[in-house]
Amino acid sequence: MSVDVLTKIALFVPAFMAVTALCVCLQRRRARRHGEWKYLTPGPYFWLGLFAGLLITAVATLVVWGERVDRTSGLLFTGAFAGLTLFLAAQALVEQVRWNSQRIERRTITGRTITMSWHELARIGVEWTGYLWISSFEGPRLRFSTYDNGFDELVLTIQHHLPTDLPPASPELSAEPLLAEARVRGRG
Repeated sequence: MSVDVLTKIALFVPAFMAVTALCVCLQRRRARRHGEWKYLTPGPYFWLGLFAGLLITAVATLVVWGERVDRTSGLLFTGAFAGLTLFLAAQALVEQVRWNSQRIERRTITGRTITMSWHELARIGVEWTGYLWISSFEGPRLRFSTYDNGFDELVLTIQHHLPTDLPPASPELSAEPLLAEARVRGRG
C-alpha cells in the first residue's frame, strides 16, 4: 500500500468513529411526550443519513453541471441519491410510532395505521435489518428502529407488558435476549 492510501485510512477511520460516537451520545433515551401519548422520533443516525444524502446530491449535481462526467450516468447517479433523500424526508414526515398505557400505534410510509392493545402483545423479535418488531398472535407486526429517540423507554414499556404465562417451549419467551440484543444495537 502506498503512503497516500494509508494516510487516507488513518484520517477516515478516526473521523468515522468520532461521528458514530457523537450519534450515540446524541440519541435520547426518553420519548417525546404529547398529552398521554409518547412518540418515537428520528434519531441522530437518521438525520446524519439525510444530511449525507443532501450533500452527495448537491456535489453530484455540481459535478454533472460542470460537465466533468458523462451527463447520462451523472444524472442517473444524482437522481438516485435525490430519490433516496426524498424517501428519507418523507419517512420522517409520515411514519410515526406512538404509545400510551392502553395501546401502541404505528403509521407506515403508505399512511396505513397498525394498532395493537398491550394486552394483545404475544411476540417479539429482531429483523436482520436491526428493526425490533412486536405482534399479537394473529395481527401484523409493528416494527420500529432501535436508533430512534425514545427507543429505550419503549423497550421498557414492551418488557412491562410481555406475557409471562406462556408455555416453557414457546419461542415468545425468548424476549429477554431479543430485548438485550435490540438495546445493544440501539446504542452502538
